[in-house]
Amino acid sequence: MTDFVEKSAGSVLFQIADGGMEVCLIQVETRGGNPSWRLPKGSMEMDETSEDTALRETREETGCNGEIISSLSDIEYWYTRRDSGQVHRVHKIVKFFLIQYQDGNLEDHDDEVDDVRWFPIKAALKQISYEAEGRVLQEAIHSWDAHLYRQGLL
Repeated sequence: MTDFVEKSAGSVLFQIADGGMEVCLIQVETRGGNPSWRLPKGSMEMDETSEDTALRETREETGCNGEIISSLSDIEYWYTRRDSGQVHRVHKIVKFFLIQYQDGNLEDHDDEVDDVRWFPIKAALKQISYEAEGRVLQEAIHSWDAHLYRQGLL
């Protein structure tokens, strides 16, 4: 069995609506065919920075553009992949960014995604399927508050 490292980047895409934070989650099927709600993310392309990847993947998977506010924690996990009859262990490292919505339409997401929705932050924390991504969401709340504080808005 061969081990590989796969680098990806993604986002907590958010907007402020009615005074509260809303985040955009995507719904995709797991390998077992079950629906899961998660953060937009994807693999880095050649000569692409993690920031470029996060912005591109956010645009592709949500239909929305945004501006990076801050970096968030990475998450890491292992999974197995079959390729040409061989099984490979993959160590996936995902760099996340807090991205503020600028424009776009959720209906313009790519075919990899089954559904895209805005959730109030508390609902998103309950809806998200993976604990590690839930921790990134919690960090995003604090990161946004810190951003507002630095801007003199808190």
